[in-house]
Amino acid sequence: MNSHHEMKVLPTTIRLAAVWSLVCLLGGCAPKSEAPGGAVQLRFSCLGAKQESDLANALARAFEAKHPEIKISVEPVAGMGYDIKLIMQSAAGTLPDIVFLADSLVPTFTKYPVVRDLRPFIRSDRTFPINDIYPQMLRTGMDKEGRIFQLPRELGVVVMFYNRTLFRRAGLPDPPPNWTRKDFLRMAKKLTLRDEKGRVTQYGFWAGYTWCGVYAPWVASEGGRVVTADGRSAAFSSPESLKGLRDLIGLVTVQKVAMPPNRSITIPGVDPFAAGRIAMQPQVFPQVPFYRATMKDGDWDVQVMPAGSVKRVTNMGAAGYGMSTNTKHPREAWEFLKFIVSHEGQRVLAKAGSGIPCLKSMAKDPCWRKPGRSPKNYDAFIKSVEFGMGWEDFLILTRAEVQDAVNQAFEKAFLGAPVDQAFKEADEKINKVLRESDRSD
Repeated sequence: MNSHHEMKVLPTTIRLAAVWSLVCLLGGCAPKSEAPGGAVQLRFSCLGAKQESDLANALARAFEAKHPEIKISVEPVAGMGYDIKLIMQSAAGTLPDIVFLADSLVPTFTKYPVVRDLRPFIRSDRTFPINDIYPQMLRTGMDKEGRIFQLPRELGVVVMFYNRTLFRRAGLPDPPPNWTRKDFLRMAKKLTLRDEKGRVTQYGFWAGYTWCGVYAPWVASEGGRVVTADGRSAAFSSPESLKGLRDLIGLVTVQKVAMPPNRSITIPGVDPFAAGRIAMQPQVFPQVPFYRATMKDGDWDVQVMPAGSVKRVTNMGAAGYGMSTNTKHPREAWEFLKFIVSHEGQRVLAKAGSGIPCLKSMAKDPCWRKPGRSPKNYDAFIKSVEFGMGWEDFLILTRAEVQDAVNQAFEKAFLGAPVDQAFKEADEKINKVLRESDRSD
């Protein structure tokens, strides 16, 4: 559920292929892999953001305490070029031993290649808890052949955050677990307030409308798909998909109960949910620490996403870690990866603020459930696993050119263009990109 593709000078496949070819010609030198005192030195790559480097360091230090014969150096990659740097290191033979991954990075990192298949390690290690990992999370690191390139570090699922205080002011109870989008719309109308001049002072809903974690399940809950079942074509313009898109966009343009994109009714830079200016928004667990710090306990909670006319659907995804193709220490690297998904490693991640453990046996663990702290309804995160759509169902949406086409369609629709027309054009653009990609491959 992350995007790491910001450079758009060239189409993604051409840009990455050019980098790969260049570095293959230049070559490189791998750093030494032995630490002082004869200990094995593992290099661990992560994103440059402080939260990510803090997580990586917490894992490394906890692992070293149990394995003094192995030392781990954390290598944050600053800026937005994480994928490019690791592809260059792969071509030069200088990759770290362990690398940060996310569902959206797996296809790129297996193509060039940055990471290796972990199935052989899993098969030969009877102590590995593969049956305890949420299978939906394990699939985020798999390819079509069933090879596993990423071990998830968390359970990533989208739920509806809601402001309980605003609900009570509107005379509304908490949304129930069996609520539907009709219930949601009724609530959103009551939660949208205007001043004497008709200006909206509080919206019932807001979302990152162009985030696939919002629009893909919104479409699927009406029986549609954003990608055909074979994963080779866009399907935004099917009748069922358009129904879901019209419903979502119409919350802004027709019902006027949702805050328009790129508009804030609070001070710039202030979170409108924390400020009490929107009553509901889809979000993920890593947002919880921020709301605990900025809102009072009891003022807010979470619930499973409302059901559409066909079914209840939510988005699922995961970040995680993989073993590089260049590592000279696969046994030690595997021990570190196995530690990350152990109960101890998952508690280290939870304490550092990562999210919900990826192990089913830790669904009730107090490392991530905090009695007396919001949210109260922790079970909504676990219950939502039943309604999650597979990451493979919209994998092509991680491509920059595809997401550009989707963004343009949403922009046109929010500005008044017919939704059907905007997304038919999006399908045409996306399918052209996919055809050209197939030819280049």
